[in-house]
Amino acid sequence: MPKLVQQPLTELAIKKAKPADRRYDLFDASVRGLGLRVATSGTKSWFMMRRFNGRMIRTTFGRYPEVPLAIARLKAPDVLADMADGQTAGQRRTDLFSVVLDEWLKKDQAQNKSFQQVRVAMYKHALPAFGSIAVASITKRDVIRLIDKIVDAGSPVAANRVLAFTKRFFSWCKERDILELSPAEAIRPPSKEKIRDRVLTMEEIKGFWAACDQVSYPWGPIFQLLLLTGARLREISEASWHEVSIKDRTLDLPSQRTKNSRSHQIQLSDQAMSIIQTIPKIEGQGLLFTTNGKTAVSGFSKVKKRLDIISGVSDWRYHDLRRSFATHSTERLGISPVIADKILNHVTGQVRGVAAIYQHGEYLEERRAALQKWGDFIEGLVSNEDET
Repeated sequence: MPKLVQQPLTELAIKKAKPADRRYDLFDASVRGLGLRVATSGTKSWFMMRRFNGRMIRTTFGRYPEVPLAIARLKAPDVLADMADGQTAGQRRTDLFSVVLDEWLKKDQAQNKSFQQVRVAMYKHALPAFGSIAVASITKRDVIRLIDKIVDAGSPVAANRVLAFTKRFFSWCKERDILELSPAEAIRPPSKEKIRDRVLTMEEIKGFWAACDQVSYPWGPIFQLLLLTGARLREISEASWHEVSIKDRTLDLPSQRTKNSRSHQIQLSDQAMSIIQTIPKIEGQGLLFTTNGKTAVSGFSKVKKRLDIISGVSDWRYHDLRRSFATHSTERLGISPVIADKILNHVTGQVRGVAAIYQHGEYLEERRAALQKWGDFIEGLVSNEDET
């Protein structure tokens, strides 16, 4: 709230204002609501404050000394008039959260693999809360209210995600000089997330595989290949025929199709090759798995529910198949954790420290042998009803 001060600001007082451990404000008695914020970096920014629709809003409109005291006082009434219309920052419509959010999504997030997740979360939660407010007017308290509301609705994990995305958004605003400081910077995640450690048991793997046999193309083959290769869902479901080499028995993923943006080769076991060779190959159709001949398959959540019912296996996610491969291949089959990490295309894994600097080998033959050993193990497991 604008403070009632007795003395007007002077150029000398402004020049003598030194940065402190925390930012602070100086108010001017000559113009109600006019203030100067002194940041910890020493930056001095002019702002106006006023109450609008029951809430105090603030807008920054220039920096000192580029805007001297006399000019700031002259500009103040115009800034105040804009604020009376619900606008902030002397501010253009382009400063509104809704506009800046779309700009951020387009310029900074569109190429990220998590783009859709970020867009849906911000549109669902942040946009209704901040859409008509100028970015510069959003306070730390506003962000906390938003996160608390999501937690109170029974979605603490979603609250963590929204907070992370909001922090990312405000950091981008700082980089582009839309904001001087991020209102979300010091806010802690509202809940601790349990690290997932789900590993399918031998009986669950048998049930899962049998259920896949009952689910028609493209779903059954996709899920079985996930288990046999340890690959990520999109790496298999979006695979194309030009990435597959029948002769070399490999699936070569380009960097743009991997999570860590590194090209990766998957060695195909006899069991994986057998599945791929049963996939219908239609002339002019580039994808291994498609229902319309043009785009990769989607709708996995519905199919998974059906798979859960058929298999009797519940409380699992697709990523748990990767963890199951890593766990059982190393513990039951004696495969080196280093080789398992290479198969999973982990950036950081079992090779650490100085050794990691020199250890750049891809272990292609060792990976092929390991995946064949794993394929033989799965084949023996699902064909032997007594195997546990």
